[in-house]
Amino acid sequence: MPSIIIKNKQNMTKIELSDIYYIKSHPTKPHYLQVVADSGTYDYLQKLSQLEHLHSTMLVRCHRNCLVNVSKIREIQLKDKQILLGNDGQYQVTFSRRRYHQLLKTWLK
Repeated sequence: MPSIIIKNKQNMTKIELSDIYYIKSHPTKPHYLQVVADSGTYDYLQKLSQLEHLHSTMLVRCHRNCLVNVSKIREIQLKDKQILLGNDGQYQVTFSRRRYHQLLKTWLK
C-alpha cells in the first residue's frame, strides 16, 4: 500500500494514502503542506506538484493549492463548487472551474 512519511523534530509518522482526505498548501507556513487524514492533521515539507506526480492515481488536483483523495470523495456540489469528503461529508474543499473536468473524469472511473 502506498504511503508517505512525515518527519518533524520529535518523530516520524507513516500515513497510508488511503487514509488521507486531502493535502493543501499550509495557510501560515510557507513551503509546507497540510495533510488531513483519519489520524489527524500534519505539516509536511514537500511540493504539491511532486506529490501529484508520484501519486497521480489516488491524488487529484482540484485547485492550484489542493490535492484530494479520489476514493474519499462522497459528493461534488456544482453550485457551491465544493467537494465533500469522508463518510459524513465532514471535510469540504473547493474546486476550480479549470480542474473540474479532470476531477470528474477521474472520480467516475
